[in-house]
Order: sequence, then structure tokens, then C-alpha cells
Amino acid sequence: MNRFLLFALFWCSFLVAARAQGVQLFNQVVSSSGSTGAQGNYLVSYTVGEPVVSTLSGTANRLTQGFHQPPPGFMVSIYDVNLANWGIEVFPNPSDHFLNIRFATGQTGGLELRVLDLLGRIILANQPLQDPGGTQLDCSAWQPGVYFLQLQSTESAATATVRFIRI
Repeated sequence: MNRFLLFALFWCSFLVAARAQGVQLFNQVVSSSGSTGAQGNYLVSYTVGEPVVSTLSGTANRLTQGFHQPPPGFMVSIYDVNLANWGIEVFPNPSDHFLNIRFATGQTGGLELRVLDLLGRIILANQPLQDPGGTQLDCSAWQPGVYFLQLQSTESAATATVRFIRI
């Protein structure tokens, strides 16, 4: 019991001393290596150190271990791809010769097609898809296996991925 009281007394005295000195949190990263560079209005910072172990956050502060954090309210661009809105249809799946690809007519500007295998190797790249009514893709020369069909909007960087099987 005496240890607990001693520990509680230590923390109370620490908090009182910290409050009296006006301690404030600020963004600081301690790492083994890293750098900061600025070009125009852009600032890039990186560190080489430990991975994130835990994150503590409150109403006004956030404490993390290992990585730089953007200032509060800073938003990185995020594209929310709703595949139902894109109306993507890939059939027949599995396929042995040809794969048909359709997308919603409301997807203006068209899409670009890219096909990757399970190891991430690019099988087909930068194939434009302009006709929402359907495009036929010849996959007869590919090895049997699982492939990923990536469709990227030509208007934005939004990307949708569909898995298909070549038998």
C-alpha cells in the first residue's frame, strides 16, 4: 500500500510541476534518420525510425510514436469509390477465352483498364474503355490463375478493382 501512495504522490507532484511550468505538446519526432524539404508551398518530412506502437488522442491533442502527423484539420485527398455507382460488370467469371467488361453509362469520360496477376505484375496496361455497352478482352493467351482488373476513371484518380479467374 505504501508503494501505491508513493507512486500517486510522485505523479501528483509531477502534474503540479508540469502545470506550473506551462508544459505544451508540440509536433516532434525523435528518429535515427530523416529530413525535411520545402519547395514552393509544399513541405515534405520523413523519418526512419520505429513503427507506430500506439496512438493516444483527446479533444485537442494527439500523441503517436514513430511518425509525423499532419496538423489537425489537414485533409489528404481520398476518393470514395462506390462500385454500385460505377455499375461494373465483368463476365463470364471464371473465363477461358474472352472477358466482357461493362460499366454504367453515367461514368462520363470513360475508364482505363489495367490487368495484374497475383504477384502484382502488369499483364495489360493503359487500355481505354470508352463504350459503356461493353468491351471484350481476349485473355486466351494468359496462364490460368487469378487476375485483378483495375479500372481507373479518366476524370479523377479513383480506381476500382475486380477479381477474376482465368481457367
